[in-house]
Amino acid sequence: MAMAVAWFRLRTSQSGALELTAAASRHSKVLKPTAHAIPASASSSDDTSSSSLDSGSSSGSSGSSAATAFSKRRIGWVGAMYGERPPSGLSLAEAASVATGNFGNAVWGYAAWQLLDHSAVEVLDVTLGQLADGLLAVLMPTANLLFDMRSYGKSGRQLMTQRLHRVATAAAAQAAPVLLVGIGMQVEFDEQLSGEGGATDANNNTSHINATRQASADAAAAQHVRLPREQTQLLAQVHKSGGIVTTRGAFTAAVVAANGLPPPLPLGCPSFMLNHNLELGAVLQRKWDAVLAGRSTSMRLAVTLPATPGSKPLPPHAHLLAKRIFKRFPNSVAVLQTGEDALTLRRLNAKHGTCLGAERIHYFYDPQSWVDGLRSFDFVFGFRIHGTMAALAAEVPGIVVSKDYRIKELAEAMALPSIDLLAAQLNEDTFDLFDFMEAVPAYAENGFDKRRRQVAGVYVREFERHRVPLHPGIAAIGSSG
Repeated sequence: MAMAVAWFRLRTSQSGALELTAAASRHSKVLKPTAHAIPASASSSDDTSSSSLDSGSSSGSSGSSAATAFSKRRIGWVGAMYGERPPSGLSLAEAASVATGNFGNAVWGYAAWQLLDHSAVEVLDVTLGQLADGLLAVLMPTANLLFDMRSYGKSGRQLMTQRLHRVATAAAAQAAPVLLVGIGMQVEFDEQLSGEGGATDANNNTSHINATRQASADAAAAQHVRLPREQTQLLAQVHKSGGIVTTRGAFTAAVVAANGLPPPLPLGCPSFMLNHNLELGAVLQRKWDAVLAGRSTSMRLAVTLPATPGSKPLPPHAHLLAKRIFKRFPNSVAVLQTGEDALTLRRLNAKHGTCLGAERIHYFYDPQSWVDGLRSFDFVFGFRIHGTMAALAAEVPGIVVSKDYRIKELAEAMALPSIDLLAAQLNEDTFDLFDFMEAVPAYAENGFDKRRRQVAGVYVREFERHRVPLHPGIAAIGSSG
């Protein structure tokens, strides 16, 4: 079995700078990429029934007879295809070529792929608008789709517009309903959402702090977001096709409705459905309670780092990780998702002497390996939603701190233990993880299992309506209430 995971080795170069080199697991096997490998993502082809994670393969639009092609229901797919697992032992930079620059995207895309019952479907790549006969539906898992153009410079606006055009072209090319899954609005807590530019102080100046706190606390700010015409046209096009729009959460759903479009379905991330244990929330709650009862600093703790551009200073909560997590929990492990995460560790080492050994720095660019690699952990803590969701699929409890509306609405839609960064009061000198856990509502209080049944029930209803075979594990969750 290939384990697409690498451990960092921190070493000092001749110039004295810290360098990161990747070493493959001695138990891993390098796989040769096949002609069907798509460089934008990674996936698993192994059957892992213990975690209810399994993978279907794409049959493609060529190389099969007409009888074989139409023996299964044909579903169009827009995006990266998930069939072959990637080669093992890639460096962080090399891994970006198979899982994009943020490995969390692979968890999201793989989970959308796993919504389908691959024993009953033939998946056809229609990303570039290729015409395909006999499609029942087009599944379009496109997450970061909605945005305020004012937040981007000229080049950024051009790239976003081109991306929208490609997605719209793919949607319009097929005479089939489009299932637009998991779209989300890209809005930071500190963006000025109102027409007047946010709150003002006594001198009638924009108050960044007040605007931030108001946006964090009040999702009604969604009413002030105006989507560009290209985005509303795409959403209208999906509805006209007879398809559906699901969103990451209530905030994006409110933005869509405020722009005069039919209300979408706020279902969270497809990774909510990766693990098919009917009582997953109860399992996670028992493990959460065990961590609190033990209050052991020797526990195995997976840590996700805050997304921080190298051009910006490290935020206070990054320093908290160095001082109150990595130093206090000797068995804690940093799980990197981007190249910038590696830079964050270098900067923390320079500031606090946080020099983690190779065994304490991991990154995963294959979703199955990510889940498998977290099974032995007791808890996950940090600032990345998909690192948290990979742990959840491995039946490991955790807390995600929401740094923006994206994480906030995802956590709320999936009833995850979470808290807004602005409300968290993360003091880098006094923070105690166990006290923090006691203050955050966990799975039972949030109604995690009930929410999963509700979301699974919506998938059952909508996939049946469009005659799209749903993964039987998800159908079982939906009917377990």
